[in-house]
Amino acid sequence: MPDNATDQTSPSGGKVLLCEDLADCRLILTLEQDGMVCTARVEALSDAAPVPPPPSSPLRPHLTPPELIWHLTTVNILHYIDYEGVYDFCGDIELGLGFGPTVVARGKIPVKGADGWFELFVKTGEGGIALVADDKGVVDHKKLNLFSEIEVGQKLGMLHLPASGTPGITVQGLAVDAPPGEPYVLKVQEGVILKYDGRVAFAEKTGKVIYEKDAIAVVDYWLITGDLDLKIGNINFNGFVEIKGDVPDDFRVVAEKGLKVHGHVGASLIESDGSIDMASMAGKGIGTIICRGDLKVKFLNQVNVISYGNVLVAKEVRNCLVKSTGALLTKGGVILGGKCVTLEGVEAKVIGSESGVATTVVAGVYFPDSDRFDYLLNRQQDVTEHLAKVSDAINKTRRSIARNVVYAKLAEKRQDILKEQFDSLVAEKERLSAEISASRHQEFVSRNAKINVLDKVMEGASLVLGSSHEKIKVPRNGPVSIIENTRDGGLRFLSLTPLNIGATSIEEQLLEIIDSSS
Repeated sequence: MPDNATDQTSPSGGKVLLCEDLADCRLILTLEQDGMVCTARVEALSDAAPVPPPPSSPLRPHLTPPELIWHLTTVNILHYIDYEGVYDFCGDIELGLGFGPTVVARGKIPVKGADGWFELFVKTGEGGIALVADDKGVVDHKKLNLFSEIEVGQKLGMLHLPASGTPGITVQGLAVDAPPGEPYVLKVQEGVILKYDGRVAFAEKTGKVIYEKDAIAVVDYWLITGDLDLKIGNINFNGFVEIKGDVPDDFRVVAEKGLKVHGHVGASLIESDGSIDMASMAGKGIGTIICRGDLKVKFLNQVNVISYGNVLVAKEVRNCLVKSTGALLTKGGVILGGKCVTLEGVEAKVIGSESGVATTVVAGVYFPDSDRFDYLLNRQQDVTEHLAKVSDAINKTRRSIARNVVYAKLAEKRQDILKEQFDSLVAEKERLSAEISASRHQEFVSRNAKINVLDKVMEGASLVLGSSHEKIKVPRNGPVSIIENTRDGGLRFLSLTPLNIGATSIEEQLLEIIDSSS
């Protein structure tokens, strides 16, 4: 057989690089796997000769590693010789253990480039919790930082391009191209926009990020399918929150765009810039609702409510402090105990209780103004009392200085401190007096000093309308509309009219009728 056998093919389909007759055998080098592997085998020189021959036979082939390596170099296999394979092959021939194909050279396999990927810069709630200690090293286990609060324009993540592959080399030193990685296809959904050649994702609205199945979105809705518990912790979300279960005591739920709780709420803080809808709340005197939209609830018990919209209660308001810049409406329910202050009126089925529990209802008052004015008056009284005590201490110190020369210097230092306190209190009192003198209640077109009672006003209920304050001594049956008697003082109990017919309009019409008939 000729030495040059590069056009030959082996039974396995590989390309025969060398087929050379040696002294006692035939050496065949074959290129396999697209040139990435070279195998060697030996055959007998004639079909009649056994392969392998018996150990005692003088026909046993003989091939040394240097000889095999030299043959490899003749077919341009120089740098990728598998020396371990070479020695194993020659050793097997020497021992008569085998003559079959053995890998004697291996090329460098090309490596596909890394695929493109998306690097997320924010937390989605899927990666576990991140407890944070305060300045004192105390960890609040209800503040879990489950996910990032997303703001408009916030960078959410970056697309990384696929990498180039690492080229391979055949056993004969020929380069083999490597495929690049696959590009990552990011599905952009609501609230997300890609910038900078489509590589960087930004938020187009507030909310939380959802990143699932290669799709990213910013949603302003968070659904909690059960009760709020320590697995979720306190909520501070700049979207809408819906809780299918209960909110136990001592939690904080802040939902910027609105909140709905299907279950019961305990002594917790509930706050939203939007509307709040819940089944019931028992606040134990410390539970608080801060609502800048309308509040809708079935029961309120011992809850502090600050509402900048209407308060709609289906059944009962019991022992609560309710402040609203809208109206308090509980057409089918009771206001029992506590105090309710509204700007746009009150409508209830029953006010007070048969047992005479103290119940105060105030209508036509803008509570932020009244609260500030009350604070100023109370602070002015505190400052006045403190001034009297400091003045008395100054006088005692002055007498002490006159009587005891030994302690005069110490007393003088104390007097200087007291005098500094006195001057500070005087300055504060002057500021308070100036603000009180300048204070004027804001005027609102929606102001309505009117209370509608559909069934009964109980004994012990206190009604405050305008400058009139009346405590009910004998129960009064409804339906009735109650407004201030601006001319004679006290209250007017009139036939029921819709709450949206303001007290001022009714009073003006009454006065016109009275004046025209007199």
